[in-house]
Amino acid sequence: MARPNANASTFPPIATFAIVVAILYFAKELFIPLAFALLLSFLLGPAIKKLGKWHIPRIPSAFLALLITSAVVAIVGWFVTIELIQIAESLPRYSDNVRHKLQTLQGKSKSLSNLISSVEELGNQVTVPHPVLPADRRKQSQTQGPPQVMPVRIVEEHTLVGLVRDYAGGALRPLGTVGLILVFTFFMLIDREGLRNRLLKLMGQGKLQATTKAMDDAGQRVSRYVLMQFTVNAGFGAVIAAGLYFIGVPSYLLWGVLGMFLRFLPYVGAVIAWMLPFLLTLAVSENWSTPLSVTGLFFVTEMIVGNVIEPLLYGVHTGLSAVAIVVSAVFWTVIWGPVGLVLATPLTVCLSVLGRHSPQLEFLNIVLGDEPVLTPDAIFYQRLLALDQQDALNVLETLGKGKPLIQIFDEIVIPALAMAERDRHTGQLDARREDFILQSINEFVTELSEAEAIPVAGRTLRPTRVFCFPAHGAADEIAAAMCAHFLSQEGFPAIAFPVTDSPGQLVQALGVQADDVVCISAVPPFAAGHARKLAKNIRESGSEASLLAGLWGYASSKETTSSARLERLRKSLSGDIAANLAEAVACVKVVSERSSSKKPAKISA
Repeated sequence: MARPNANASTFPPIATFAIVVAILYFAKELFIPLAFALLLSFLLGPAIKKLGKWHIPRIPSAFLALLITSAVVAIVGWFVTIELIQIAESLPRYSDNVRHKLQTLQGKSKSLSNLISSVEELGNQVTVPHPVLPADRRKQSQTQGPPQVMPVRIVEEHTLVGLVRDYAGGALRPLGTVGLILVFTFFMLIDREGLRNRLLKLMGQGKLQATTKAMDDAGQRVSRYVLMQFTVNAGFGAVIAAGLYFIGVPSYLLWGVLGMFLRFLPYVGAVIAWMLPFLLTLAVSENWSTPLSVTGLFFVTEMIVGNVIEPLLYGVHTGLSAVAIVVSAVFWTVIWGPVGLVLATPLTVCLSVLGRHSPQLEFLNIVLGDEPVLTPDAIFYQRLLALDQQDALNVLETLGKGKPLIQIFDEIVIPALAMAERDRHTGQLDARREDFILQSINEFVTELSEAEAIPVAGRTLRPTRVFCFPAHGAADEIAAAMCAHFLSQEGFPAIAFPVTDSPGQLVQALGVQADDVVCISAVPPFAAGHARKLAKNIRESGSEASLLAGLWGYASSKETTSSARLERLRKSLSGDIAANLAEAVACVKVVSERSSSKKPAKISA
């Protein structure tokens, strides 16, 4: 009996994912400080290295960096708290302004007036009933029967110990989390090399290169993202503070600082940062111009920062797609609450890098990364498979924008033809789709070739003639037409023929000479066999023309195809080999120059 594979996964992927999510959720009290500590260690790592260059030991460097960071956070927190308390104490003085604005809205909007009236009536209906007098109580007892038992609720007396227990617990909990973050960060900074070596040992010594690349990539991406985001958010806060100062909003420095820190929350941070000064100006100002100015300031600043500055600075460095950022924000918020929203992007960057360098987790990079998962030729071929000709043409024009036409054909069109041939030979392509793909590509080739054709008057005509023969099928015919087009653009008299059963007789009938070139066009997967058969037929006809086998994509990389194999193939074909259209044009030029040098010079009388 066969033994079960020890390397096979015991749990299906969905069960594994559910277990991981459950662990993250129920152990969030531990994982949240660890995640923040990891983020801080990435942020403070460059400073520790800088201090190390100044010959300061690792432990004092880590302690000094954490001390400065904690002091800055404490000072900012104290400033924000004092300012918020002062604003809260002064708000009751501006109740008349709020009432005046509501009355203004009520007078200008009939629907809003009806809504406010309905709310007031509802409030009157749910008010507390008046106390029942003794006479009314006797009358009520006569009509309703025996009195009902009133529920009794025991109210605990508030003592000093109870107050300390109730309020100190809520304050000590976040302080304890902050303490754990500082402790974890301190030990991560002082034992960074030890943690790295343990992780390398855990991943296995055979994966040192992949693990090292993954760690360096993750560290660079996260550090760059955090530093860039801090810089951008600081600039955002400075612009907001300056704008609010000129508008005349009280405590403009407070709103600038809050805007800087709140913007670390993706998507909702800027909205919260706008709402606080907007509500304040709504209360303190006597008209609507100041609140609207605040709204315009935040809207314009966020549009510029979010759509111009961020993509230029670090949008492309995270390696995450826009959809992945949104989904990760929702996922980590559901798992860890508002804290998860802050950590969403850095954690997702780490997961994407892990998938980039680990074959088992490659799906993470495919799902989360911003790199294209399909090559241009695969995208083009997929749209043809979907029978969407216009979209396929749009893809061809978009992906080939800024490239020469010959490069577009080499990198997109001919590989798509090769994919269609492979699917046809394996029985995965039905006749209807095959005809559609070949007809569409033929139309694209004709349309694009005519659009970029060089007039005959502008070409330098060459004496060498080129005859392009397809090796086997319709795909080879289309490739032969492409090759003839680009040779004609270079001044060679070139012509492409359809598939024929007797190419040797056709060569004889055309009077092909030794100075001419016969180009065989063959598209994979059986390009070599078909080209070899056609070359043998032409040689048996007695033709002495130079043979060029266009094995499109067969030997596109000299590193992947051995030189010995290519040499054997050249001997069997009795000619040169070109892997793409550009190489075919270059080979014909070489043959033409060689033939010209062999011709004797004309002696004038």
